Amino acid sequence: MKYTDLLVGGLCLFCACSSPQKNPIDYVDPFIGTGFHGHTYPGATAPFGAVQLSPDTRRGNWDASSGYHYSDSTILGFSHTHLSGTGCQDLGDVLLRPTTQPVRTEGEGDIFLPAAFSHDSEKARPGYYAVELADEQIKVELTATTFAGMHRYSYLNDKDASVIVDLTHILNTDDFIYEAEVKQTADNELVGMRRTRSWVDNQYIYFVLQFSKPIQELQQLNEKQAVARFGQERELIAKVGLSIVSVENARENLLHDMPDFNFDAVCQQAKSAWEEELSIVSVKGGTEAQRTNFYTAWYHSLVVPNRTNDINNQYRRHDSSIAVTPEGKTSYSTFSTWDTFRAWHPLMTLTDTDLVNNMIQSLLNMYEVTGELPIWPLSSGETGTMIGYHSASIIADAYMKGIRGYDAEKALEAMVVSSNKNAKGSDYYTKYGFIPSNIKRESVSCLLEYAYDDWTIAQMAKDMGKEDIYQEYMERALNYCNVFDGNVRFFHGKCLDGNWEEKFNPAAVGHEFTEATAWQYRFFVPHDVNGMIQLFGGKETF
Repeated sequence: MKYTDLLVGGLCLFCACSSPQKNPIDYVDPFIGTGFHGHTYPGATAPFGAVQLSPDTRRGNWDASSGYHYSDSTILGFSHTHLSGTGCQDLGDVLLRPTTQPVRTEGEGDIFLPAAFSHDSEKARPGYYAVELADEQIKVELTATTFAGMHRYSYLNDKDASVIVDLTHILNTDDFIYEAEVKQTADNELVGMRRTRSWVDNQYIYFVLQFSKPIQELQQLNEKQAVARFGQERELIAKVGLSIVSVENARENLLHDMPDFNFDAVCQQAKSAWEEELSIVSVKGGTEAQRTNFYTAWYHSLVVPNRTNDINNQYRRHDSSIAVTPEGKTSYSTFSTWDTFRAWHPLMTLTDTDLVNNMIQSLLNMYEVTGELPIWPLSSGETGTMIGYHSASIIADAYMKGIRGYDAEKALEAMVVSSNKNAKGSDYYTKYGFIPSNIKRESVSCLLEYAYDDWTIAQMAKDMGKEDIYQEYMERALNYCNVFDGNVRFFHGKCLDGNWEEKFNPAAVGHEFTEATAWQYRFFVPHDVNGMIQLFGGKETF
C-alpha cells in the first residue's frame, strides 16, 4: 500500500503566501548533491531501479563514489550502475562512450581522451539526462527503466560515428576484474559480462546492448573493449539491458522494458513513473527553493535500495546461487542500514508498506544464506561496512507498526542470532556489558547502537509472547549505562581493566566513536530517555 496526500506541515510555516505550485517532479534538481562531498549522480534511473545510467567524470578518489563530481569539466563516458550518497566507490559497470575520434590502441591507460563539456549544456530531471560533448559535437541523452538504459546520440558534424564499449572502466582504482567479455552476436548487438572485486567481492553484471542501426565495423581491441563504427550516422540509439544473473535474463529484461528504439516513449514512461512516485507526498507553502530542496531530497530517497530480481523473478544470492522470488514480490539490495535505520526506514513505513515488506523479506533471504542479517549489502554480496545490527531495528519498527508480510518467527530468530554474531565487538559486549576501547575501535558507538538494537528486539519479542527473550534483551539494552562517565557526563571509552580512557576531549573525533565526537553520541539512548536523564543527575542538570 502507498499512502497519498501526506501533508508535510513544516513547509507551511515558512511562508504566508507563495506562487502557484508546480508538479512535484518539476521541483527536483538532480544536480543537488553532485558537488562538495554529496556523492550523488545526475543521470537517469527509475524508482528503486536496477539501472542507474549516468556520466562518469572521475575515478580513484573519495569524490568518485557516484562517478560524477560537479567541479569536473570532462566526461569519461556513461556507465549503467552507480551508488547515491555513499562514502565508498563501486559499480560504474558497462561504460559507453560515443566518439568521432580514433581510439588509441597502444600504450597504457585509456583508449580514448575524456570529453570536454560545459554545465551550460547539461539538463537533468528524474529519468532523463542530457549533455553536449563540445569538442566532438555530440549531443548525448539518457533515460532509463527498471532493467534497462537507453542512450540517444546526435552527431552534429560530418565525422564518422563510433561507440566505445569499455569493460575495463572502474570507479575504484583498487578494483580487480576477475573476468570480462564483450562480443558481437548480431549485426546490431553486443553482449557481455563482468565479474569484479571491489567494495563487494564476486560482483556479477551481464548485459545485452542493441543499436538502432547495424554495426558497419566492430574493432575488437581485446576481450574487454570494442569499438562499434557506424559511418555517417547522424542519430544513433543504444539500449542496454542488465542482469546480475545471466545474459539470457538481461535480454529478457531488455525486451520487456524496451521492445523498440523509441527514446521519447521510454523517456515519457520514466517521467510518468517518477511523477507517480514523487506525488505520494504533497507539501504546501514554502518558497520555490524550499520546495526544490524538499522534492529533491524526496527523489533521492527513492533511488535506493535497488531491485535485484529480473523480470522472470530470478536473482543472485549472497552465495552466488540463483533463487526465484514469489510472484508479485521483489528482491532488493543496497541497504546502508547504519545510515538509514534512524529516519529513512521509518519514513518508508509511513509511505509504502509494500516496499517495507519486500525489503524485510530481502533481509531474511540474505540471512538464510549467510546466517546473519546484513549490515551493508550491495548487489549480491555483503560489504560489512559500518556498525550495529540495524536490520533488527528495521524489522522491529515495521513489525510494531503492523507491517507483517513475512515470517515473524523467522525474523525474530534472525535478529537474535545476528545480535550475537556481529564481528565488531559483540563478544565483549555480551560477556562484559561493554566493549573495551583499548581493544576495539569505535567501542562507544558500537555499544550504544547495540543497546538500542537490543531494545528493539525486546519489544518485538514481548509482542510475540517471547518473555525470556524480552527479559534478556531489556537487560542488554541497559548496557549503555556501563560507558557513561559521571565525572564528565559523557559516554566515554572504557578499557578492559575498567578504567576510563585518558585525555578525554568531547569535541574530538576519536577512535571510540564512529565518524563522530562524544558530543554527537551524547544523547544516543532513544530507547530510554528517562534513564539517560537520571544518569545526568535529573532533569534540571540534563
